[in-house]
Amino acid sequence: MEKLFKRTLVGAAVAMVSAGAFAEGETGQIGVLSDFNVEAYGVAAISVVDYNVTDNRDASTGFAVENESRIGFRAHKPMFDDLTITMQIESGYVDNTDWGHGGVSGGVLGFRDTFLGASGDWGNLRVGRVLTPLYEIVDWPFSNPGLGAAFDWGGINAHYDRQSNQIRYDSPKLGGFTFAASVGRDDNDNGGGSATRDASFVGANARYAFDNVTLMAAVESGTRVVDSTGGDWEINQDTGVVEQNPVVAGYDDDTLAYLLGFEASLPAGFGIAAAYKGEELDNGVRKQEQDSFSVIGQYWNGPLGIKVGYAANLDSKINGVEQDDANNIVSGQVMGVINGFVPYVRVAARSDFSSEKDTDIVTRFGIEYGF
Repeated sequence: MEKLFKRTLVGAAVAMVSAGAFAEGETGQIGVLSDFNVEAYGVAAISVVDYNVTDNRDASTGFAVENESRIGFRAHKPMFDDLTITMQIESGYVDNTDWGHGGVSGGVLGFRDTFLGASGDWGNLRVGRVLTPLYEIVDWPFSNPGLGAAFDWGGINAHYDRQSNQIRYDSPKLGGFTFAASVGRDDNDNGGGSATRDASFVGANARYAFDNVTLMAAVESGTRVVDSTGGDWEINQDTGVVEQNPVVAGYDDDTLAYLLGFEASLPAGFGIAAAYKGEELDNGVRKQEQDSFSVIGQYWNGPLGIKVGYAANLDSKINGVEQDDANNIVSGQVMGVINGFVPYVRVAARSDFSSEKDTDIVTRFGIEYGF
């Protein structure tokens, strides 16, 4: 019996090795029996952040570990001449932060760029969850290093970022000129399990590169639906009586955002980038406008890089009346590139939106690498 058991184990092991060798020979990747080109990719990124908040709000200090690692999978294969089909699914950051995507944790597969696409010499068409053409430029290069709390999601925020219900086209290079255009709908489902059908947007960007300079422009316009709130019944803690919360009517916001910017490589390892952004929200009763700008300089000497940036939201206006809600960020970063790894340290000073204009100091130590 013991000899039979041993022979059975040996036979099973040989069969497993043979099957594995067959799968590897068929596709070049064990466990993937397909003639599609399949690849896994990702970014490993982790940092320790120290917050030093000493102001007229809630003074606090402390640190947090932020894990911005993510992974993606991509498969592509030619369907016809000059027509390649691509499928991609990419996770968000592995932390458990809700980034506003329907209450879903950011670490799930499909949180970042996830789409079905077709490409060729004629350009690239993607249907699914991708960056909008305007936000692609807002995000890079003008929100790095650490300027996003002002130039990205700070301020009145009249632009979208990454949207699921989108059709986007990117042109091929036409000399030094490229452009992208998209149409889409809001991701918010209003409890119905699907996109807000009354919300929509259209956007485009354009880049023109010559010598060591790239000029950029983008625009986005749409209608954003804001649901009514209130109407719930709850106990009044002062009287003990069950009362209905007042109902605040919903409304539609017409949105408009535009951006003009440039990026330039200068001699001796220096570089500069700058952009100006205008945004507008208008529901027919309240019209709010705000302008922002971002300026970034960098210097590279071999594997060592230094990057500094300043971004600010100017005071917004509501129906032409200026509000006291400006804020800004000044940030500096030192980084290195060592065999594909990028360690860095960043220090940023952020002013808040209050009239006191308090300043928070945020220090970040991190390392990341792509694969």
